[in-house]
Amino acid sequence: MQTIKKYANRKLYHTNKKQYITLDGIARLVQDGEAVQILDNETGEDITASILAQVVLQARGRSTVQLPTHLLTGLIQVSGDTINSLRKTLFASLGGSDLIELEIGRRIDALIERGDITAPEAERWRHLLIADTFASEATNGLAEKAAEVPSRNDVVRLYSQVDALAAIVEQLLHQRDETR
Repeated sequence: MQTIKKYANRKLYHTNKKQYITLDGIARLVQDGEAVQILDNETGEDITASILAQVVLQARGRSTVQLPTHLLTGLIQVSGDTINSLRKTLFASLGGSDLIELEIGRRIDALIERGDITAPEAERWRHLLIADTFASEATNGLAEKAAEVPSRNDVVRLYSQVDALAAIVEQLLHQRDETR
């Protein structure tokens, strides 16, 4: 876990490397898959989320690729909500249901070309599979499945927690052996 402290003068200090770090430096850590925790030096409060939001906004300002406004709006709306809701918002805002409809259409077209189904059958399948009610049910199901898959950062964070627990267990065993 990379620990960074934010001081009252707004400077960020990377405690692991014992040097100051910029928002760009934090962005590089995250892009490299490092687990990052940012603490307010005075209060000890975990301010990771707010600093990472600053990193995103700073990157957005320099980037030619802009995040869609509806995506940012969705992120703000689920600010205190769960990761599951966030993944649903991301899926919907990035056009997840449109991608599913395009893929269904592509596969139906391939079946027609191979002669596996007729044109009337294809239209029937398009109507059944791309109908608004079915598509929204399918999209919700996929978003829920996606929410169950841990992100790379979740896995990295879990590994660091296991390492920390292993170190504590080793300390306890060592202390026990010394008292014998």
